Amino acid sequence: MQTLVLANQLGLVECLPTYPVKVTSLFLTNLFDMNLNFSSRVKFTFSDGGTARLKDHLTHADLQLVFILFRCCNAYGYIELANRKAIYRRLEQEFEMPISESQFYVSLEKYIQHQLIVTEVSVDGHTRHKLNYFINEKTNKIGHYVLFHPFIFSKTFDELTLAEKKLIISSYTQTSGNPKKIISRNLKHIDGVFRHAQFSGLLSFLHKSQKSHISEILTNLMNLEVPVAPKQKANLFVNIGLVKGKLGYKAEMQFNPQFLLAVSEEEPQKYYHPLDACSLYPKFHALLKREADFYGIGELLVDRHMANRLVQTLRTINIRLIRNAFHELSNYFSKKGTLPRNPEYMIKECIESRFNELLNVVISKTGAEEFVRYPETMDELIKERKWSFSQAAAKSKLGIKKLRVLIEQSVHRLSDLYPVVPWTIEDYGRRNDFQYQELRGYLDIDGVRKEALRLNIDPYYYGSLEYNALLAIRNTNPKSVEEWMHGELLKLPVLAGQRIIPFNFRLEKFLFNETR
Repeated sequence: MQTLVLANQLGLVECLPTYPVKVTSLFLTNLFDMNLNFSSRVKFTFSDGGTARLKDHLTHADLQLVFILFRCCNAYGYIELANRKAIYRRLEQEFEMPISESQFYVSLEKYIQHQLIVTEVSVDGHTRHKLNYFINEKTNKIGHYVLFHPFIFSKTFDELTLAEKKLIISSYTQTSGNPKKIISRNLKHIDGVFRHAQFSGLLSFLHKSQKSHISEILTNLMNLEVPVAPKQKANLFVNIGLVKGKLGYKAEMQFNPQFLLAVSEEEPQKYYHPLDACSLYPKFHALLKREADFYGIGELLVDRHMANRLVQTLRTINIRLIRNAFHELSNYFSKKGTLPRNPEYMIKECIESRFNELLNVVISKTGAEEFVRYPETMDELIKERKWSFSQAAAKSKLGIKKLRVLIEQSVHRLSDLYPVVPWTIEDYGRRNDFQYQELRGYLDIDGVRKEALRLNIDPYYYGSLEYNALLAIRNTNPKSVEEWMHGELLKLPVLAGQRIIPFNFRLEKFLFNETR
């Protein structure tokens, strides 16, 4: 395998070589197709009031970005750790002359605008980037790709003009690592019909107007020497120039075999270098290792893939919740003598269970119960509302202490917005329904309702009391049922009155939309 020790951070700081990078030809084709609407002058911004950028213009930064995205992705075309700053830090490591951070963000947004990459949420809830035009949909494997020699990360390559870079990348892709292949490109497209920008004729593709401009580019490339080994350079092309054909002038290029890498000789693990959560968050990774060792489950973090997933998953979780999960995992290990097959799932379950326990205590102590359950009154629907609220609270990543403060403040605000309106006798049931008429024939149901009103009993729970009394009265002495009802009233939850709250009110929206 051909590697280079370059004057980049990898070489100067870490004393590591730079490896070739694998890029799919279809991705590059669609990248160059960005220029199909070159004359449109359409602009975009990725922040309100930001500088408008040309959407359909390919830049030097765009060409650096393509190689670093393919370096950071995994074998399926996903960048699992969707941390943009981390991607830029990798770019800084690999290139001898890296673009600026602002140029990087502009190019990344341009890629998104052209749907070269998309952001999606994986099944485990993490945000990730997906590279389009990576997987062949028919075979479900990586599509046709080319291994680019590490010279593309060198200062010599970065100092070339944009037209020279485009021509090198496009023709290098077309060689597919074949040292005998001669690339031929017409100056103008013969029949005027083309599907892709890079095959529209060199004048159009490189945005030149004269044959002399193309001749000048080819002359410069003929003399181009790029790094081929440590402290050694070689000509990138064996032969390159304009020749006259039957249908006009065309450029012919043949690469130096020293720079062409055969796909069959690849070592995939060297070309993919996905972003590593453990390296990105070393302090938190060390914290997890200490805690796991303390609880006797240190082998949990031996596997790097598992360690990365746990760092990514637990990074925003309160350390007490993590310790509780590790404690449960330690108990499991003590009983079974081994860790579960999917320890990550067990850790998540323990954290979620403990978080919900603590959240229920907070809801109870802050008096937020009525706002959490609103507008539901049935037990099953109330459980769904509580589950929805707990999910939103967990996603907010605020922690129990901050949630308690926020919920307390919100309860005070909501109490002012929607003051309590005292109950009326009508709130305890209609006088013309079947249940009321049936009970009235056997006992003083009006007296029971007046007593419930005097005690400020929650009408929701009172309704269940009347229903149970209706069932009991058919087999029990009515006087005994009435006495039973008066006794049960003292056990029911008390609520001072009702709040006139909009029906579409949801506490999680009220809380977390305002804190984003």
